[in-house]
Amino acid sequence: MPVEASGPHRYLHVLRDPPLDGPTNMARDEALLYCERVAPAALRIYFWDPPTISLGYFQRFTDVAKLPADVRDLPIVRRATGGGAILHDREITYSLLLDESIPIARKAPVELYRTVHDCWRTVLVQAGFETSLAPEEFPMPSPRSGPFFCFERPGRTDLLHDGAKLLGSAQRRIPGRVLQHGSLMLEQRFRTHPGADLHAPSHNAAESWIEQFISELSERLHLIPQPQVWSDALLADADQRRERYACAEWTQRR
Repeated sequence: MPVEASGPHRYLHVLRDPPLDGPTNMARDEALLYCERVAPAALRIYFWDPPTISLGYFQRFTDVAKLPADVRDLPIVRRATGGGAILHDREITYSLLLDESIPIARKAPVELYRTVHDCWRTVLVQAGFETSLAPEEFPMPSPRSGPFFCFERPGRTDLLHDGAKLLGSAQRRIPGRVLQHGSLMLEQRFRTHPGADLHAPSHNAAESWIEQFISELSERLHLIPQPQVWSDALLADADQRRERYACAEWTQRR
């Protein structure tokens, strides 16, 4: 059944992607956001190859030149979402698309952050990791006032491990729909990589956490998880959108 198929049940359409480059990953997220036939919700789980730095929508490209040598020459992609930069390497990345028929999509952005991050917290606590959500008194991070990498300083609702940021997310909203994507750090191979990680878990362990996260999130959203594949039409749309994310004019626009 193609991803945009619908029926009498309310599904969380689940897509699993292999490691892809930065422009392709960002284009696929955007294609889901604008595909009105994906209803009422879709969850995409994906990875990155090669390691890539994603800039928040409002960040300055010139700041990349100030980075330490071990990461300065990594590929750069600019997100359509805000927040600080992220060094994507060994992580689980999720992308969640909701339409306004899902109640939490109509609430303040912080509510969706808190819900998704608490799903991951529940999974990791069951796996034996001490994790917690950053307290309410923490500020919401801003690329205009925060550090270059968003994992350098946790913000409200971010997931913490050993006092450092383990999971953070960002959003993009259009009329009637919201996209939220975020990164859960599995291992840090670069000296400059800030935040916490989960100490390089095995592939089987990470896959188990992903399945538990899908189950937990589906239950909280009152949806039925449904594995899906990309339709030819949606892949073609993503390929067209990729041209912008791969373009220096977009990446260096600020």
